[in-house]
Amino acid sequence: MLAVYSVVVQHVTHQSPINHAELGPYPFVLPLQFGASTLLVISAFFICVTIRRGETGKWLRNRLARLLPAYLLAVVITYGVSRAVAPAFGWYVPNVTDLAANLLLVQAWSPTFHWIDASYWTLPVQVMAFFAAALLWPRRWTRGGALPWLLWSLVVVPLVIRFVWRDDVDAAQWIRSVFDGLALHRVALFGVGIAIWLWTRDRFSGKHLAAYLVAVLVAQDAHSRFADTWSTVAFGVILAGIVAAAGGPDWDIPGLRQLATPIRWLGGISFGVYLVHQELGFVLARFLLDVGVGAWGRLVACVAMAVVLGWAMTRLVEQPCHRWLTGDMLLRARVAGNAVVEAIRDLPQVPATPDDLPRQTRRVNPAAADPLTPLPQWAMATSQLR
Repeated sequence: MLAVYSVVVQHVTHQSPINHAELGPYPFVLPLQFGASTLLVISAFFICVTIRRGETGKWLRNRLARLLPAYLLAVVITYGVSRAVAPAFGWYVPNVTDLAANLLLVQAWSPTFHWIDASYWTLPVQVMAFFAAALLWPRRWTRGGALPWLLWSLVVVPLVIRFVWRDDVDAAQWIRSVFDGLALHRVALFGVGIAIWLWTRDRFSGKHLAAYLVAVLVAQDAHSRFADTWSTVAFGVILAGIVAAAGGPDWDIPGLRQLATPIRWLGGISFGVYLVHQELGFVLARFLLDVGVGAWGRLVACVAMAVVLGWAMTRLVEQPCHRWLTGDMLLRARVAGNAVVEAIRDLPQVPATPDDLPRQTRRVNPAAADPLTPLPQWAMATSQLR
């Protein structure tokens, strides 16, 4: 929760005047960029926690059903609002190509694509992480000594590519597209989440974890050419808190205990808040600025809008779509599959004579219509759904 709402405040107070100079200044500025990185670390940690509980394909379907419907709707809404207001504001007007690229999660693969909302950069990264986890978990990459080597490669390999091939000036476009499209400068953040989980399972020593965290922090600062070291320091402090929370007892202490209910509620709608807070917040801030609302009023209104719309996105889109895609829809598919199997079984099984068969069938396989031939493999598999 802290990560998402720090992103909201940072984008309102710091990022909005960068994107649109007329929207600033605000009463205070939160310039430290650590929230999105924290989200990826936490996402990787809970991938490790949840993927172990059942069949990998079902887990992947569950993750995508939670993530994609709300995201796709948020893209369409933000696109429509931007198309409606951007010409009057003098802002960039997204086109159909931008919409398609954002819906397909390929915004970072070409400089001709523009982000409908720049905060959406974490969504393609998370989806790739889900597919990678589903691919690697059943295999030996998650066992024994292979996993530490994999985690360290997430730190070292992108650094080598970044400073040898992916130069900011001379690099070929295809190298930039692959590097940025795969978010190689961010993949080590998933390694952090995995490393913390391994440490809680006594598969990483404390010294190994500490060395890995320091290496990731240095690598992240190096990817930005050490231009934002204070954000890296703030991220390091947050990582220390995550490690303490993951390895210690629940923080059931006075103060936090009384705030448990609102914290839980805000945490439950955090993904919806993340989807609607930035570009729509910029639009609201511009409207408020034009009617003379002051800096504090714009700040409070933008945060309140993010919470209200985030709640609506969660309750009206994310949760019902997840239930339908993982529950009702699958139940209907099972019922339909069972009906197909029963219909096949009820077909009349009349033995055919060779004279009744087409000439080419008699030559190739005279026994093709044998009533004892078993059901096709797909039908047998469908029957197991019952």
